[in-house]
Amino acid sequence: MQGIEIGMAVADGALADDVRRAAAAAARSVTDIDRGRPRACWASAAGLVLDLGAATAMAEAARAGGLPRRDGVAIVAAEAGMAELAAAVEVGAAQVFVLPAQVRELARFFAAREQDDGARSRVVAVLGGHGGAGASVLAAAVAVTAPGRGITALAVDADPWGGGLDLLLGCADMPGLRWGDLALRGGHVPSDALVAALPGRAGAVAVLSAGGAVAGTSDAASGAPSPEIPVEGLLAVIDAGRRSVGVTIVDLPRRDDPATSACLEVADVVLVVVGATVRGCAAARSVIDGVARRARRVGLVVRGPAPGGLSARDVERAVGAPLLVSMRPQPGLASQLDDGGLRLRRGTPLAVAAGRVLDGVRRGAA
Repeated sequence: MQGIEIGMAVADGALADDVRRAAAAAARSVTDIDRGRPRACWASAAGLVLDLGAATAMAEAARAGGLPRRDGVAIVAAEAGMAELAAAVEVGAAQVFVLPAQVRELARFFAAREQDDGARSRVVAVLGGHGGAGASVLAAAVAVTAPGRGITALAVDADPWGGGLDLLLGCADMPGLRWGDLALRGGHVPSDALVAALPGRAGAVAVLSAGGAVAGTSDAASGAPSPEIPVEGLLAVIDAGRRSVGVTIVDLPRRDDPATSACLEVADVVLVVVGATVRGCAAARSVIDGVARRARRVGLVVRGPAPGGLSARDVERAVGAPLLVSMRPQPGLASQLDDGGLRLRRGTPLAVAAGRVLDGVRRGAA
């Protein structure tokens, strides 16, 4: 979905031509979206134009819990009847535009969509194939390595049960927003403003850490805040990252919750980190089976040591996912993480692995 400004799902050729005329008048580009992947286009297009059939499909996905509410949705039709109006209510569409009579009104709707430069960046989700695989460390390493390749990065901590990406990146004490400070309920957020409000490193790496509970949720039994990442909020943050940084890295929990499921579908690549052990392979195989049904692309990261002598290719065959990179153990990693956060020297195993991930993402090959 890279580079999309306005996504269109309109089957009628005449209506589609009218939509393109309106977009051209507003200096916007239009790209046909994949009706078979409603969540991906729903999350990443700055605006959406749907005909009745597409709106009905989107509404069904929303009722099933597969789509959050969002803004920037319009329905187009040759005539506006009760079916179109009902679909607009269900998907939260701003208006039903009757074309060609309302081409100018549709152009004004397009013009109100947030400006971007059309260069939507990649989203990399990182997931552990088993407990202790090192997914969070890899996510942090990719974020730290990105500036050295001229890529700005947003690291998003979607695992409220983890130790926190801000600790791994050495910015836990820095001022800035955490998930608990946000109350996002879908749609777009001002991307530059969000990224600027986050703690990070020298303006090149911004970090949104779980760092506690998420605003607006609570545990009914104790009254204490509940550590849940809202689907709407996560998709809005990912969208902000697409429009403001070179790469967005999302650290996911090993938990099949709605936010994780949503991220798996919208990410450009999902990295599954696996240790080179028999038990690691067995656990990762079940994770891969679930991820592969949702993700656009899956890449395997194999982490040493290999006490039983398993090679990275052995792990690849056992797990059933394509190998992206393998890495040796990183000497002194644990003590470094306890002493101010991750610092990578060029040529170390973790730095090399993170660099290969970024190179693959930049080429679109990952």
